[in-house]
Amino acid sequence: MDWTLLGAVGATGSGFVLLNAGWWKLRHRPAFALVLSEHGRVVAANVGWLAWALPVAELALGLGSMTVVLPPSTRAVLVLPPTWLPMLGMVVLGGIFAGYAGVQLRRGVRPRCGCLDSQDRFGAHTVLRALAISLGGLGGLAGRLTGAGGTGPLPPYVWAMTVVAGGLMVAVVLLVGLPLIANPGGPAAGISADGDSADGDRRLPRGHQLADHRRTRHLTGDQQPP
Repeated sequence: MDWTLLGAVGATGSGFVLLNAGWWKLRHRPAFALVLSEHGRVVAANVGWLAWALPVAELALGLGSMTVVLPPSTRAVLVLPPTWLPMLGMVVLGGIFAGYAGVQLRRGVRPRCGCLDSQDRFGAHTVLRALAISLGGLGGLAGRLTGAGGTGPLPPYVWAMTVVAGGLMVAVVLLVGLPLIANPGGPAAGISADGDSADGDRRLPRGHQLADHRRTRHLTGDQQPP
């Protein structure tokens, strides 16, 4: 069994998740700052730099872990850090966040996470996703320790293609599968449990609103539309 390849797939999948999370935080930094302010006085007092540091760290770890697909010669030319460094960072970051989320859930507190969007609240899927990221980094470390040169017996181009494809599949499971497992059959976004729109009449198509307006604007007294 090629443990180097399996570890690279896990690290790459976790890297995709971190890239997605970090990019959302940077694009919506004001919204993420509001999310952070819900996490107690200590975090709220340091929102200014945390709103920058967390997404930058996630992007750096995500990109660093995915450089595992590059051959050693290319890494040497680009002067990239050793691949074990971002993988170790994934282990630490994922472990810390999983522990923090678990403690909050144990206390019955479910603040917003800000991992994927501004409404993503803490839940079992939050802990599972953080643990999966940590395990992905751990698998990458194990693969680097057991492999030689990071490529295993496969040709370099086949190895890289396999890592990218496998990493994408792992990322889909982490982003989509875990929330569905934690909340099976939950209501769709914007739709309440009884099937009504969460925004009420505001979600009516503009054509319907215009038709209602045209039918009622000329009616007087007790007249009702047909």
